[in-house]
Amino acid sequence: MAFIVIVVLILYFYERRTVINAREKLYRVCLWLSLFSIILDAVSVFAAGHRGTPYGVNMALNSIYFMLTVIICSIIAAYVFIMMLAHVYDKKCLIRAVKGLAAVNIIYFAALITNIRTGILFYFDNAGRYHRGVLNVLGYGVMAAEIVMVYICYWRNRPSVSESIVRIIRTLPPIIALMCIFQLCYPDMLMNGTGMAIANLILFISFQNREFKKDHLTKVGNRESFFENISLRLAGRQHFQVVMAALRKFDVINKNYGHQKGDEFLYTIATELSRIIPKAEVFRFGNVEFALIIPFESEEKSKENYSIVKKRCQGVWSVGDIHTHIKTAFMYLDCVGQQLTPSQLMDHLEYAIQKAKEAPDRSIHFAESEIQKYEEDKKILEIMQRSVELRRFRVWYQPVRHKDGSFSSAEALLRLNDYEGNPVPPSRFIPIAEESGLIDELSWIVLEEVCELLERNPESSIKSISINLSMQQFADAGIEKRILDCLKRHHLQPGRLKIEVTERVLLQDMRYMKNVMHNMNRAGIGFYLDDFGTGYSNLASVLEFPFECVKIDRSLLIGFPGNTDSEVLIKTLIDLFHSLGQVVVVEGIEKADQAELLREMGADRIQGYYYSKPLPEEIFAKDYL
Repeated sequence: MAFIVIVVLILYFYERRTVINAREKLYRVCLWLSLFSIILDAVSVFAAGHRGTPYGVNMALNSIYFMLTVIICSIIAAYVFIMMLAHVYDKKCLIRAVKGLAAVNIIYFAALITNIRTGILFYFDNAGRYHRGVLNVLGYGVMAAEIVMVYICYWRNRPSVSESIVRIIRTLPPIIALMCIFQLCYPDMLMNGTGMAIANLILFISFQNREFKKDHLTKVGNRESFFENISLRLAGRQHFQVVMAALRKFDVINKNYGHQKGDEFLYTIATELSRIIPKAEVFRFGNVEFALIIPFESEEKSKENYSIVKKRCQGVWSVGDIHTHIKTAFMYLDCVGQQLTPSQLMDHLEYAIQKAKEAPDRSIHFAESEIQKYEEDKKILEIMQRSVELRRFRVWYQPVRHKDGSFSSAEALLRLNDYEGNPVPPSRFIPIAEESGLIDELSWIVLEEVCELLERNPESSIKSISINLSMQQFADAGIEKRILDCLKRHHLQPGRLKIEVTERVLLQDMRYMKNVMHNMNRAGIGFYLDDFGTGYSNLASVLEFPFECVKIDRSLLIGFPGNTDSEVLIKTLIDLFHSLGQVVVVEGIEKADQAELLREMGADRIQGYYYSKPLPEEIFAKDYL
């Protein structure tokens, strides 16, 4: 029965498509030696029962069998040690374990040599009958010593031991107890072969047949096994490096060569990444994202590992006669004692690889400064989410001076304080709101508050207030109805609300935006082109879209006045937009000489700290409404 079990395990072992590493080779050797041992056992019994068998043959067969049994047990123990310490980079414990296994094997081998003359383990009488010696159980003593070594190693490294090893540690005592009881009940039925079969079967179930821990396509570890790996390394306070490579626009590969070839590329990439850095473990982190876990040796070595991965991924990938480059984003992070939970580390990796995709060079070292910024962003996001629930956001207003000297319009700006009352800069929380999708809710909060303010002050000198909307609001097919319903609910004419749009929003989908804006403009809602001059500026936008006003960004006022180039540029833009029938607002004015020169140049409106900073609603209402 043991023979059949081992044969089945061998068949299943060779049927699997897997990379043969040192651990796989060790298990393969264990299987074949176990099979050979069972065959040798049968041959030894047959030879001992055959009276014509020479004494030397019997001694040789049984000596080899005895030694082979102990060697197999030591190989099984070595395999368990390797798997137990797979997530421990300090190999001192493994080295001590190997030395211990070698020592007990040498002792047992010496006992076998001595046994030839003394018969302390076994001997044959003159009739050729087999007899047990006084130290016949020495082999079981060696096995017991190896089991004790396994438990000692487990106890010392238990934070980094995987659940599979823990199950083995828990399963081992009852199995040994049952086999001992059986052996006592049936002393003539030796359990050596059965014990080997059970041990190999347990190892196969625990480590070899773990397809749920592997990605079925690439045959490297999957996301679940990656999480388990980092969990054990963090628990054991191991120092390691994570390098991630995220393939970009991989759908082009599928489109050009077919999904089957695309799958072959993924398999090729995973296989190559498994080879380029010794001791690295590769995982398929996402659909087209791979992560490598590498022992951390030094910052220099960490950079070198990162460069190796980056250089290879930027090279040519080949599948059959297809050779192509695949655009890739890269990130690496060193875990060298930071107080992180596995979930926190996963969050950091998700955040970092996303930032790498957005970076100009598609590459990022997620160092301490980036981690700190990420934690700050998370805190701000939590404050924003809570502030939406508790209505902690406030709308402030910055009045705009018109050519006639009046302040008849204003811009609504969102403001937020943290829990201690300290202001959170819009430059910090607005991008986070956009990334998280919270900007949609915030914009509707601004719209509602602006409409409430205008409704409470129907006869005010402020004729219109502008609000900023992002692409997320415009993506809502019901945006026009929602805005008009809000105006109607607060008994306001559409002309009292203006919407500021940046050219970055227009570029998302120009045809769609043009259609939406024309519909809303026909309903009476006016549009301002915001931040003209920030890098997206295109005069075609002024011509194609129904803007009634263009807001020149403060970035064009460097050295103004006094800088001739800047003065010529501003004057040219004001005249150009006037010729196109546009009202011109210049933002960011902080000095009297700036305001004076702009009035001389014919600027229609001026907005900035020189006239007024953004004001809380109560102060704005008191001074301007």
